[in-house]
Amino acid sequence: MPETMTALFGGAGPDWTPRQVPVPQPGPGQIVVRAHAVALNNADASMLAAAPTSGGTGAEYRAGFEFAGEVSAVGDGVQTPAVGSRAMGTTPGSFTQYVLADHRHVLPVPDELGYEEACALPTGLLTEHGALTVAGFQAGQSVLITGVSSSIGLIGVRISRALNAIRIIATTRSSAKRELLDRVDRPRG
Repeated sequence: MPETMTALFGGAGPDWTPRQVPVPQPGPGQIVVRAHAVALNNADASMLAAAPTSGGTGAEYRAGFEFAGEVSAVGDGVQTPAVGSRAMGTTPGSFTQYVLADHRHVLPVPDELGYEEACALPTGLLTEHGALTVAGFQAGQSVLITGVSSSIGLIGVRISRALNAIRIIATTRSSAKRELLDRVDRPRG
């Protein structure tokens, strides 16, 4: 790995600015992923809008949350993912060439997905799976998903189905999205 990398920073103006910073080294329970793609999500846009030119505080931050790439180093205690494997994850400050992340926030990239698709999934997957886990969901139960026409809501339907929900009840605020709900509600295969 190189000694330095480019990272994007925000908070000091209306745009992110690139800066050279040291490539991170993983500590216990951490991994470093060489990013091939990163995703822009709502939190990134909100943080950028809080810059001083938009009325924000001007507190500087390293931008980004979601990434996908190849594992380049692992810290002590990390068994998977292995160096060289394809991974996607979420962590603050991921708009960098090498992303340092807690291994618990990293998932394998399925073979059928490219990095561009994979980088947009981690926050939604972890949010929806976490919500079901915290709620004590078990196979054979029903699930209510509000705001199902959002990207996270659509992921919730897929995860609920994969975890064998007996019934998925879905809502949206827009009657125009009814067709989308009908398409999502039909099981595949």
